[in-house]
Amino acid sequence: MLYIISTPIGNLKDISLRAIEVLENLDILLCEDTRHTGMLLKKLGIKNNPKLVSYYMETEEQKIPEIMEYLKKDLEVGLVSDAGTPLLSDPGWLLVKRCQKENVNYTAVPGASALINGLVLSGLPMGRFCYLGFLPKKDGDRKKILSKYKEIEGTKVVYESPFRLKKLISQIKEIFGDKVEIRICREMTKKFEEVLSPEKLSGEKGEAVVVFY
Repeated sequence: MLYIISTPIGNLKDISLRAIEVLENLDILLCEDTRHTGMLLKKLGIKNNPKLVSYYMETEEQKIPEIMEYLKKDLEVGLVSDAGTPLLSDPGWLLVKRCQKENVNYTAVPGASALINGLVLSGLPMGRFCYLGFLPKKDGDRKKILSKYKEIEGTKVVYESPFRLKKLISQIKEIFGDKVEIRICREMTKKFEEVLSPEKLSGEKGEAVVVFY
């Protein structure tokens, strides 16, 4: 069976009891970075020693036949991303689609998600929202996507690197107008967690979740 396992986005205490139980009983664990995941298992006190298999966006499709063989041998296979919920801007959806096609059992072990956490912290309406993930690096492509979503009602959520954050905010204001409300959520669940409006933004502190309405 395939288990899609959410892991903490910063605070290790956010791991669920169910996730720990599943991790303790896996044969194979698919992960973006085997070293990173190995350290996570150690910090969580996982005594099981599953085989760690590298599984990231660029190799996802070519790895699927190997993984399906594991699953058809009735091995317990887990999938994690570096942090948070897999498949959200991370690999995994192609594997789930193949499991559906070949009637292989799978389930999700829910937990931390930067997307949901950012929405909750933003203080903006959550009745309807659109997740845009990471936008393209080229200005023209970014503006094209933002313009497309301008016509869709509801709050929008974008993941962004610290180096393009100010540029993104400028483009959002340009396309959505000066009345747009923007919140930047950084270091979520950690000691220095912050939720900022654009005028209070300073420094570069890792990836941010940008929520605007």
